[in-house]
Amino acid sequence: MGTRCKILIIEPSVIIREGIAAILQQMKDGVELSFADTLDEALKFGQSELFKIVIINPVTLNNSKKNLNNLLTLYNKTNVVGLISNHYDRNLSDNFADNIFVTDRHETITQIISKHFNTTPAATNDIDNTLSEREIDVLKLLATGKSNKEIAEELFISIHTVISHRKNISNKIGVKSTAALVIYAVANGLIDVDSFTE
Repeated sequence: MGTRCKILIIEPSVIIREGIAAILQQMKDGVELSFADTLDEALKFGQSELFKIVIINPVTLNNSKKNLNNLLTLYNKTNVVGLISNHYDRNLSDNFADNIFVTDRHETITQIISKHFNTTPAATNDIDNTLSEREIDVLKLLATGKSNKEIAEELFISIHTVISHRKNISNKIGVKSTAALVIYAVANGLIDVDSFTE
């Protein structure tokens, strides 16, 4: 057996943390586990090269892009895998190398973690390109064919604010046309294609 794969698990729930640990310790390749209840505790470990894999429950990020950015900056040479235990901010979890769910089977979890033993993480995603919750709301309504005025009325914001959100969305995702925005919304699961079949 070669060097052991060092994994940091950031999970506030003892039950979930111990369950994942039990699964990982049964893997044929050796693992060395470290634990943190909170993101602050995890950041105190420092040294991005210390861990090959970081498994984090997005709940510990408090839906904060800043917290996610801090984590991905510190562990930029580490595969960061989301541990999804409940509803979470979908945009934050898109920045992880992979995701495991507490409802996943033992084999699925070990398969996902194993594939990151000998890989280097993809280039760090640009957190600044993540759409805000309000921008997603605007994009969803825009994709369903609503005008700027209708979007403003539905979201209780000014037309100027809608236009600003549209500009920000276009700049972040790199497309200008409404058709391209609709394609982006469908491709990223923000709207359901079936909603257009009427």
